[in-house]
Amino acid sequence: MSYDAIVIGGGLAGCSVALQLARSSHTVLLLEKTTYPRHKLCGEFLSPEAQSSFRRLGVLDAVADAGAAPMTRARLTGPNGSVAEHSLPDTALGLSRYRLDELLFRHACAAGVEGREDTRVTQVQGSLKDGFAVQTDAGTVEGRLVLGAYGKRGLLDRKLNRPFLQESSPYVAFKAHYEGPPSAIPGRIEVHAAPSGYCGVGPVEDNRLCVCWIGHTDALKDAGGSPDNMLNSLRRNPALDERMAPLTRVSPRFEAVSQVPLMAKEQFVNDVCMVGDSAGMIAPLCGDGMAMALAGADLAFPYASDFLNDRRSAEEFRRAYRQAWNDQFRFRLRLGRWVHAAAFRPAATTSLLSACRVFPPLARWLIRSTRG
Repeated sequence: MSYDAIVIGGGLAGCSVALQLARSSHTVLLLEKTTYPRHKLCGEFLSPEAQSSFRRLGVLDAVADAGAAPMTRARLTGPNGSVAEHSLPDTALGLSRYRLDELLFRHACAAGVEGREDTRVTQVQGSLKDGFAVQTDAGTVEGRLVLGAYGKRGLLDRKLNRPFLQESSPYVAFKAHYEGPPSAIPGRIEVHAAPSGYCGVGPVEDNRLCVCWIGHTDALKDAGGSPDNMLNSLRRNPALDERMAPLTRVSPRFEAVSQVPLMAKEQFVNDVCMVGDSAGMIAPLCGDGMAMALAGADLAFPYASDFLNDRRSAEEFRRAYRQAWNDQFRFRLRLGRWVHAAAFRPAATTSLLSACRVFPPLARWLIRSTRG
């Protein structure tokens, strides 16, 4: 069978764009290399902007029913424990990828998407002009359009010879879930900076906290390769140490990723349309990764649908999507990289937090600007 669209990757961006295309009467195949439910490295913070995407997808009530934890404030702390706390523009949500990804995948399948779990893509050949052949470990499938929504970096990036792979990234990240007394589960997102990295802490379902930290690979080496020891080094920030003191890790293992790619990427590679983190990843410090993945799917959908309905040529599709993507995301990605770099410089972090306390409009501008 040949499909209108083949979506590679069953995360937020992949499920969202697949669902929207299926609702517009396109035949869609969604390929996910793992099986659901599964944990995934992520800060699991859904900024307020994500809710508009959920509302358009018709899943907002299901997300709430899954136990999403509300957050109304953001707290930032510096290496010396200095604090800046501000209200969020609207209520944010915390929900684990363990629940959220499966929820979106099942809704996509209910909308008519053919979803295949445990199916790894090994090669993509073809073009928007002639169509595509997608090779998987279960055989070859064909489609008019291929959308890459497989995340930060993967095997397919190497197969496609993507330029960003030539740039080395010095960052490694880890995530785990923790439990503690009710008083340790506040309705806010926290980001704690330290000389060797930073750590985000926020509530998710079942009265748990998602703890996600990122640092230089040298910091991991200094910690003897131990994620626990690396987190302990970040706890030199007294505010983070106080936050972690009453908590107990409940995840059986750490989720991890190395070579965290914050560099610029292309939106089309060999005519494969990239969506979500495959098209560009914002610094985790900004807390906008999941909302941006959903927004990227919302952005790609109408252009992809127009192409499939012969309302746009391949060239018009490429040009319009690239332009719209850059208009919507390029500035916030650059700003995110700047804020990320500042977080690794104690003096810069302390100065920025002091400025946000003295001049609250600066904090509000940073929050708005990293969310478009």
